[in-house]
Order: sequence, then C-alpha cells, then structure tokens
Amino acid sequence: MVNLQCKLKIVKLFAGTCFTFLAIFFGAISCAQQVPSNIKVIIPFAPGGPTDVLGRIIAESLQKNLKSTVITENRPGANGVVAVNTLKQGPVDGSNLLFVSSGMITFNPLIDPTLSYDPQKDLVPIICVAQTEIGLIIANNVPATQLSEFVPLAKAANPPLSLGSAGVGNILHAYIELFKNSANVNFIHVPYKGASPSFADVLGGQISGMFIAVSIAQQSIQAGKVKLIATVGKRSSNFPEVKTITEQGYPGVEIIPWFGIMGPRGMSQEAINMIANGIVQSTQSDDEFRKKLIAAGFSPYILTGAKFTQLIKDESNTWSTLIASKKINLNK
Repeated sequence: MVNLQCKLKIVKLFAGTCFTFLAIFFGAISCAQQVPSNIKVIIPFAPGGPTDVLGRIIAESLQKNLKSTVITENRPGANGVVAVNTLKQGPVDGSNLLFVSSGMITFNPLIDPTLSYDPQKDLVPIICVAQTEIGLIIANNVPATQLSEFVPLAKAANPPLSLGSAGVGNILHAYIELFKNSANVNFIHVPYKGASPSFADVLGGQISGMFIAVSIAQQSIQAGKVKLIATVGKRSSNFPEVKTITEQGYPGVEIIPWFGIMGPRGMSQEAINMIANGIVQSTQSDDEFRKKLIAAGFSPYILTGAKFTQLIKDESNTWSTLIASKKINLNK
C-alpha cells in the first residue's frame, strides 16, 4: 500500500511537471510574433517616380515572402512629415511600415527644425534595401567634359557657374555644398521645386549643371543632350567609363543615397526581424527582385540591425558637420 501511494504521488508530480512545461511551451508560442495578415507600406513620395516604384517593389517582396496582403499608400508632402505622422497613428505590430529615403532621415531633420518628427525618437530602422547612382551632369554649352576641365573653368568664371537642385535642404543641394568644399570653388546654387524643373533647365542651358540620379538623366546622356562628367561614391553601371569625383582628385563627395524600411517606435525586435527577413529572402534568392531594382535605377544594398543604425548615425554626423560649417539653412 505504501509503495502504491508513493507511485501515485510520483505520477501526480510528473503529470504536474509536464502540465507546467506544456503551459510554458504553448504560452511562448502564443506570445511569439505573428505575421500580420495585412501590411501597409507608407510611401512619402508622389506616385509614378523612381522612388515610388522602388517602394512598390519592396512591398511586393514582403507580400510574396510573408504570405500577407501588402498594400502601399502614397502620403507625399512636407519633407516626409505627412507620411511619418500617418505612421505614428498606426499599430506597432509590423503591419504599419514606412518606406524612407536617406535624405528624409539623415539630412532634412538637421536642416529643418520645424519638422514635426525626429527619426531617432519616432522611427526604428528595419532594413536598408537599395542605393541609387548619383552623377554630376553639365549642360552642353559648358566647355568641359571632365572635372579636370570643369573645376578650373568654374574657378575662373565671373559670375560663378550655376548648379541647380531640387530645393534648399534637399540632398541634391547637400552634394553641391560637399563639392564646393572638396574642389574649393564657388557656385551659384539655384533651388527648384523638384529635380525635374532643374533638369529641364540643364537641358536648355539655363543653368550650368546639377547632381541627379543617373537613371533619370540616362536617356539624355546617351542622346548627347547633357554631359555626365563625374559620379558620386561609385561608378555608374551604365556609364562605367565615367570616374567618380574622388577618383578625379576631389575626395569628400562619397555619400550615396539609400532607401529602406523603418517602423514606428515601439515595434518589438521580433516584428523588426520578421519584416527584415521578409525582404532579405528576396535579395538572396529572387533574381526577379534584383532585376526589378536595377531596371528602376537602383542597386541592392542590404543592411540590418546595428549596421543599418550605424549608417544612419555616420551620415547624420557628416551632414551635421557640413550644415554647421556652411551655415546652411532653409532661407539660404
């Protein structure tokens, strides 16, 4: 009888232990991050442009790999403010994401103190996906074909040659300031309301040149309507014979614009990893994804976790130094 009672106690103890273990196990499963059935990617640019196309390619990647319904919502305006405010009003479970450009994360917040968002406080980095090629183009009426001719020409010009941008505080404006520093030359900065009208005036010879995404100017370069005389950071895949600004003897203009996905502050690490992995899968095994990026004028550039966070920090420091030294403000 005593042995039977002992056996019964052992059985009860074992059963209780198993029950506790199973409760913990299934509880952990229930607490694990679930893939949202519906995901929204907010794009802070107008429909139809290269950046909008890239945002939609990324959304397609998420839909394919996470088996979720992924929609895009264009919320342009106010240097990203409209899009960020939309993001902040949504959930933090991974179903509410923001497509970003490096300019709106590392440059605009430093130059526009009126912005109602702080990338460091309001957003969390998830994944950097792609870069775009930037080149320095000049009008055909400028008698130069490379920097060794253009820089001396600019130094001797009176009045100074003019370089256009997509507006004061835009990252294309920042490249002008970096180049002025590197080449020790003055230019008249001509801000426009977007890259397209600035590019039109380079084509027409009204201004001397501008920094621009190579993909936008590619057809005009190939047709001989403008001249690509240098690239930023790396050579262009379509114009490999054109040297970078650094290769031509003017270091310091190497920052290449990037694009990626960020989320609202409060996202769990599980949710961050889930979204990042959903895109990494495409970059590792989906040739069609890479082809779409390249066709849209971008190249894959994948950074996650600490590396992506460090990229943001380093670029912000570079732009902060430039803004302070040049006293750049939105009224300049």
